[in-house]
Order: sequence, then structure tokens, then C-alpha cells
Amino acid sequence: MSRKNKGKARQWFLRFALLFGVVMLLSLKLYIHFQVDLLNKDIHTLEVQRNQLLSEREKMRAEVKRLQNIDRITQIAQQKLSLVNDPETVRVIRLDQFGKLDEYKKEFAARRSKRIKTYSLAGIK
Repeated sequence: MSRKNKGKARQWFLRFALLFGVVMLLSLKLYIHFQVDLLNKDIHTLEVQRNQLLSEREKMRAEVKRLQNIDRITQIAQQKLSLVNDPETVRVIRLDQFGKLDEYKKEFAARRSKRIKTYSLAGIK
């Protein structure tokens, strides 16, 4: 090959290499922008999901507080389960006091009939 042909080949190779480099840089830039757009879309989706979960958590906390309300629990115990908060003292029967058992039975029956009468007057059975 002559010098002229070598110079033309070198110029042609340099132009091709420069064009290839520019195309690669533009492709890389477009790829990066595409990836950033995908990540932004994922971030937005995750933020929406996070906000929904936070909202659901707050609803659940409010529901737990509502269900833990002592007045509500007392009302359910009285209405549905017929439980009563009895302010009278509790009697413990021991085997050494077995002789007083009949007396305790009568006292308990008297308190029960008194309680039933009281609730019958209030309209609760």
C-alpha cells in the first residue's frame, strides 16, 4: 500500500471510531435515562404503597384503642355475658371451717335472690 492509501485508511478508521464513540455515548445516555425513569416509577409506586400501609396501620391502632376501651368491655360483660361487678367481699371457705358451710350457703342464696330481684326491677334478666 502506498502512503496515500494508508493515510486515507487511517482517516476512514478515525472517522468510523469517532462516529462509533458518539453513537455509544448517546446510547449509554439514553439507557441511563431509561433506567432512571424506571426507578422513579418504582419509587412512586412504593411511596403510594407506603402511604396506604401507614393509613391502614393508623386505622388498626384506632380500632385497637376502641376495642380496649374499659367502658365498652364492661358494657359487653354486663349485657352479653351477664357479668356483674360485685363490690361485696369475697368469702373463702376452708376445710377447717366446714361446719359453717350451711351458713355460707344460706348467705349466698340470700345475696343471689337479692341480686336477681334488683335486676328484675331494672328490666335486666
